[in-house]
Amino acid sequence: MRNRWKRPLASVVTGCLLGLSVTALATAPAQAAPARAATTIPATTTPAATAPAHPFPTHTTYQVGVMPSAPQATRDAAVEKEYDSWKATYLVHGCASNEYYVSTKGDGDATNNGPVSEGQGYGMNIVPLMAGYDASAQSEFNGLWQLVKDHEDQYGLMQWQLDGKTCKYYSGGTPDGATDGDLDIGYGLILADKQWGGYTADAKAWLAAFYAHDVAPDGHLKCEDDGPNTDTRPSDQMLDHLRAFGAYDTAHDWTKVIQRTEALDTEYTAAYSASAGLLSDFVVNADTTSPKPAPANYQEDQPDNIVGYNSIRVPWHLGTDALLNGASAAATEYGLAKKESACLKGLSGGNPQKVYPHVNLNCTAYSTSDQAEEAGDAVGPAAMASGDQAWTDTVWNYLATNPFGDGYYGETIKTLVYLVMAGDYWSPASGTAPANDFSLSASPGAGSVAPGGTASTTVATAVSAGSAQSVALAAAGLPTGATASFSPASVTAGNSAALTLATGTGTPAGSYPITITGTAASGSHTATYTLTVSGTGGGCTAAQLLGDQGFEKGATIAPWTETSTTGSAPINNDTADEPAHAGSWDAWLNGDGKADTDTVGQSVAIPAGCTATLSYWLHIDTTESTSSAKPDTLTVQLLNSAGTVLTTVAGYSNLDKNSGYTQHTVDVSAYAGQSVTLRFTGTETDANGGTTSFVLDDTALNTTG
Repeated sequence: MRNRWKRPLASVVTGCLLGLSVTALATAPAQAAPARAATTIPATTTPAATAPAHPFPTHTTYQVGVMPSAPQATRDAAVEKEYDSWKATYLVHGCASNEYYVSTKGDGDATNNGPVSEGQGYGMNIVPLMAGYDASAQSEFNGLWQLVKDHEDQYGLMQWQLDGKTCKYYSGGTPDGATDGDLDIGYGLILADKQWGGYTADAKAWLAAFYAHDVAPDGHLKCEDDGPNTDTRPSDQMLDHLRAFGAYDTAHDWTKVIQRTEALDTEYTAAYSASAGLLSDFVVNADTTSPKPAPANYQEDQPDNIVGYNSIRVPWHLGTDALLNGASAAATEYGLAKKESACLKGLSGGNPQKVYPHVNLNCTAYSTSDQAEEAGDAVGPAAMASGDQAWTDTVWNYLATNPFGDGYYGETIKTLVYLVMAGDYWSPASGTAPANDFSLSASPGAGSVAPGGTASTTVATAVSAGSAQSVALAAAGLPTGATASFSPASVTAGNSAALTLATGTGTPAGSYPITITGTAASGSHTATYTLTVSGTGGGCTAAQLLGDQGFEKGATIAPWTETSTTGSAPINNDTADEPAHAGSWDAWLNGDGKADTDTVGQSVAIPAGCTATLSYWLHIDTTESTSSAKPDTLTVQLLNSAGTVLTTVAGYSNLDKNSGYTQHTVDVSAYAGQSVTLRFTGTETDANGGTTSFVLDDTALNTTG
């Protein structure tokens, strides 16, 4: 359900995305197939709460391509952050007490921010994948599914658009269903069945209705359940979903649907976009071997014969199918994913912000005045499948922004793309449930000792897939005279052990990367702890290490650095609006009333053998309307020279607002002997119509012996 081309919502009657326009409806083909008999979804009992079989994060090893360079733990944390924001903003407990829906807030796809079946399907995919992280996931899923069952159309599929207040069908004509929403709802039911069990009857009944009414006689996907058999919408072609249907439901010929969809894409791109592999928003003659672009304004009041707000989703779906199913099983989608990724990278100059929503089939921009977050986000899975590491990393980093302030559509697609790119998107297809696996980490990740001293860290394990298993721990790379001991020496995944490193009086000074290895039946994983041994037995000269502590050098910001996704300068002297703690300058992060990520940072070397304390004065003010959600955040982190986060020493949100400045102090002695970058990162989502300012001043990093 999507149409952001500027046209009044009132002109919509029914159809694939936000529906057929009045003009399109009047000219709809007269030979549309007669309605088939309705397939009724049987009444069922809501399954009781069950522990998830694949709790988040369940990591998936993809069949082709590359992963973002960010560590797995960083990727998982990014997904959690995005999910928290998405859930707080778009997951609504309504229309009834036992129902949930995904609001179209910010996009106007339904009146009063109501749901559309597309968004309901997205939610029914996202929530099961986050089970384990979200303790309420199953009850939320049941509420999403209940709303679907309470708003079926004549064929037992979901009415595609509902009013947010009355929860009644809003669009004109007889209520009908849209194929993309129907397809995602079916996939969500299978996910839920594999995650919790108890949804088999619902899932198979839904797939029967989908096959009867959303699949054309030749096997291609129709645009809607009451539409003609002559057209299709490429953004509905989620081949990973169809392959999962085939593995789960043997009562219907899903192989026919898969093969016809692949053939249709091959026939179309060979004729109209051989080098770029692009697919237009709508395709006609889909029931022949000569499919072609639909005319402009075919289903919507926009150029439906090119890539638009529908087909910007295609590289996401192409890439996901290739990643999960490999270059052989998903050969068609794999080949098209590589072409689309290369086209959009070249067209945008490698800048995801310049992947425009409307693109001609020859890979030229139709318009550069219309921009949308989701156009760049959706390229990520295709970039991964194509093996382009630099492009993958660029899109991954772009996901953390929302440069155009997009609402439901962009932020929901982003959440799903995040799951794929993080490696947290597992397939419910039979036989593809993840094998046992675990993760390993050390916190803190570094420490400093004098010869003859000891350092300690906590080695944590977690179940990343399957079931818990025994993990044996070992350490290597110790300096001369040093020993390592674990308590206990082995743990069951999900538990932790204490690692103590003892140095001898003759242990040489230096910095030593200690490799910690965990070994289980599934294989081994490692983590690194950096041990710094001082050369003087622990002597340290007291000092304050940060330059320009209070930002009073002004516009000459060195040794600080600053960034802003909106182009503003965080280090400023706007004391009328945000007074400094002392002096005339401070670092004011966010507060622009729009989605934004700002940073200020400084590199500093902390001498070995020192006790080190970071301090700063912080003022937070906010107009966010929420009293529980945390859409706007500030993190205080230390990074190594490669830009990898060593530790997040503190975190704040709009809920920590205060009337003046408060001083905060943090012990960072564990990083003595290292060169680190201190970075403050403020992120504002503009999720609830409010804005938050994080104002910093009078920083210090003091060392003592």
